Amino acid sequence: MDRRAKLLGGSAMMARVMDRLVSLGDALLGRGEHAVTVPPMDGALQPNQALEAARSAQAVAAPDNLVRWNGHLCHSSGDALYRVEAGGGVGVRLKSFGVEITCLAALDSATLVVGLDDGRLLLEGGPSTGREIGQLGDYRAACPTAVLALDEHRLVVAEGSARQRCSAWRRDLMAGEKSGAVWLLDLRQASARCLARGLAFPNGLARTADGGVAVSESWRHRLLRLPLDGGSSTVLLADLPGYPGRLSPAADGGHWLCLFAPRSQLVEFVLREPKFLHRMMAEVPEGFWVAPALSSGRDFREPLQGGSIKSMGILKPWAPTRSYGLVVRLDAGFAPVSSLHSRADGRRHGITSAMEWRGELWLASRGGDELVAAPLA
Repeated sequence: MDRRAKLLGGSAMMARVMDRLVSLGDALLGRGEHAVTVPPMDGALQPNQALEAARSAQAVAAPDNLVRWNGHLCHSSGDALYRVEAGGGVGVRLKSFGVEITCLAALDSATLVVGLDDGRLLLEGGPSTGREIGQLGDYRAACPTAVLALDEHRLVVAEGSARQRCSAWRRDLMAGEKSGAVWLLDLRQASARCLARGLAFPNGLARTADGGVAVSESWRHRLLRLPLDGGSSTVLLADLPGYPGRLSPAADGGHWLCLFAPRSQLVEFVLREPKFLHRMMAEVPEGFWVAPALSSGRDFREPLQGGSIKSMGILKPWAPTRSYGLVVRLDAGFAPVSSLHSRADGRRHGITSAMEWRGELWLASRGGDELVAAPLA
């Protein structure tokens, strides 16, 4: 939009008109956001079995939100917060919040920011423990999907949707929602400033080398950069073959990006058929929608059964699949350099969080009910 605005004499209104005309042209020709094609996994995203070969660290129901806090590696599972034990085995249950945990971030060495599915942000530990952040200036907590601590009193918060809970992410996609936002909160000044609106489920946050914030926009399959001092967003990485989620730092200056589910031509097609889509959402249980999933192959009523028929008793790794396991290594410029996969015939699907810890890359396979650890090499 910046380039178009300059060409049109700096008129933001004319730029929006041009964007609308381009969108109408794309809809007519079936290209851009209106295309049903899905980019192939090649280059740095070439499929492999790295996730299947990784070490099994712990079996746990739907693990999520890995975070380093107070000298330990912690994670969420449902409404509970756990600490990973150094020797493996069952983690230590630290606290239950009564509502599903949606995001975690360490504000400092003692304080943890906990996002909940009912929209609240809580501070756990330290002198501010128990503090609730539901409203701060113009900010209203509703759907916190990711939190990034800039320092001991400033937070960047991704609000996935203004209308849906985090747990209703699938409904947000199928309903075509684009009501997400990213906010900068100052807890000391009790102020808030919106960095971006109208986002299609922002779902991951990271610092950029130039002082901005990288945001994964799940339903538009891309990464954006937002300046903290205001201004327009720029695209860092576009047209990903899956739905991008959380970002975490790598030791050498890059990042790890989790893609929690694969894109498919069938889902892209259904998203462009409103009559079928509305009937499906009204008449079919959500678990059996033609929609992305964190796990698959557990019920014969799931879609894509025909594409996943076993040949000679074996499910082929390249068979069509609703779920997938994928984490991508990004360099300092957010370009993909390598990736770890669990393919159609694997079990470690739905990778929602990644964190480097003691020489290994720890991964939360929410679809596989397992924490796994892969060698960083």
